[in-house]
Amino acid sequence: MIIVGAGNLGSSLARKLSDLGHRITIIEKNPKAVSLLPRGRVDSGAMTIVHRDGSTSAGMLEAGISDADVFVAATGKDSLNGLAAQRAKLIYRVEEVMTVVRDEGARTLYDSLGISTINKASLASDYFVTMLTEEA
Repeated sequence: MIIVGAGNLGSSLARKLSDLGHRITIIEKNPKAVSLLPRGRVDSGAMTIVHRDGSTSAGMLEAGISDADVFVAATGKDSLNGLAAQRAKLIYRVEEVMTVVRDEGARTLYDSLGISTINKASLASDYFVTMLTEEA
C-alpha cells in the first residue's frame, strides 16, 4: 500500500493500517512531515518512507507502484492528489485508488475514472449530523 502525504491524515491512516499488519510506503517530500510517523515502525521496516514528490513517476516508481494494490493520495492539495491518483490509476493500473478532494467537480471526475474520493469536511459534517440527530 502506498500513501502520498504524511500530514495529519496520511500519518494517521498509515499508523492505523500498520496496526492491522499492513506494510505501508509513504511518499513525502517534506522531511519534517514524516516526524508524525511512529519511528519504531519506520525503523522496523513496517513503514517505508520515500522522500520525493508523490505525484511524479520517479516518486511512484521508487515507492514500488508496480507492486501496489492500493494507492491513497492524502496531501493537503487537491491538484496534487488528483494528479497522483490519476497517474496511479491510469498509467500504473493500481486496482484501488483513493484520493482526498474538496472540490465537488473534481470529485465527480475522479469518481467517473474509478478513483474513490473522500471529502473530509463532508465526512465530519455527516458524522456530527448523525450524532446530533441520534441524541434528539
